[in-house]
Amino acid sequence: MTADYAIETIDLVKRYPTSRRSETGGAFFHHGPRSVQSLGGILSAIKGTEGPFIEALRGVNLKIKRGEFFGVLGPNGAGKTTLIKILCTLVLYDAGEVYVNGFNLEKEPEKVLKVLQAVLPESRGFSWRLTGRQNLEFYALLYGLKEKEAKKRIEYLLKFTQLEDRADDGYQRYSTGMQRKLLLCRTLLRDTPILLFDEPTVGLDPASAAEFRRMLNERLVKEEGKTILASTHNLYEAQEMCDRIAIIDRGKITACDTPDNIRYKMFEEKIINIAFQDARFDNEKDKMLDSLQEMSGFYGVTPEIDPDGSFRGISIRVDKNINLSSILEVVIRSGLRIWKINTVEPTLEDAFIAITGQRPGEPPGVRGFRRWRFR
Repeated sequence: MTADYAIETIDLVKRYPTSRRSETGGAFFHHGPRSVQSLGGILSAIKGTEGPFIEALRGVNLKIKRGEFFGVLGPNGAGKTTLIKILCTLVLYDAGEVYVNGFNLEKEPEKVLKVLQAVLPESRGFSWRLTGRQNLEFYALLYGLKEKEAKKRIEYLLKFTQLEDRADDGYQRYSTGMQRKLLLCRTLLRDTPILLFDEPTVGLDPASAAEFRRMLNERLVKEEGKTILASTHNLYEAQEMCDRIAIIDRGKITACDTPDNIRYKMFEEKIINIAFQDARFDNEKDKMLDSLQEMSGFYGVTPEIDPDGSFRGISIRVDKNINLSSILEVVIRSGLRIWKINTVEPTLEDAFIAITGQRPGEPPGVRGFRRWRFR
């Protein structure tokens, strides 16, 4: 374990008990309750280390730096939520090692809980009869904050989330976005250096989601230096916020890098669209297309020609490292006037589909895309 990392997992494994298929007819049946006569037996029953089982996490290795915004992507059932629940001590793991802020999760869970706070989709606990401020005061008392410290912290957080003007309104009058902000206030009451989010903007409208992302990224990570680990199905969100992302599929990490590196390493080609101004298609332009086809790193061209012979432009597939100036030289030499150029880069969704074989958020099942292994 290196102290430079906020979170590190080494060969992390988590198994869940499951049912077996009957050899006659394929129906499911479950084992009846077995007797537990020792502490080891109790732990085995809780952790599900005796078969039959499925592996939710299969040798997960992660190193998340301090002050980093790290995203975890994956299809439904890939193991994202299991990973987060293990880190915040809600779920026991079966093998491997986990360190949070330098503390061994298995040996020092109480120290881990002092430096980490999690926000899960099922997070609730606010009283509808209390105001937003009163709810925060209740949790400050529960967390053991002194009265003077709690008051100062609550005022700061209400201002931080722009809830000052609504702090004394009843919680039942809060919109979904305001409820999420109050949940963030509660999360930050203890001012822990590490924050875990599972689907941080789910259920928010686009404007509220953008504001929430801004608070997490610009204020908490960039200004306050906190470490955030977030799982999400929102690829735009991951692209915009995360310093690095890991794609987890069927319990294993299949890619881990910056969003841009994952996008660009996935594909060996790109598409360039070139639009022409006041151009006509003729034999000379046809020869130009032949010249392009003969170039190294050139995979194909699709001309856009109107029925009246107007030559609107071309769409070309080329190697991602091709020198664009060599293409433009051939085009200009043919007498064409270029109006605009547009390069179509692979998206993070393209990479996600290629790696996992399905679109983000789809339920697990038969996958219709070619799977690809990140190297």
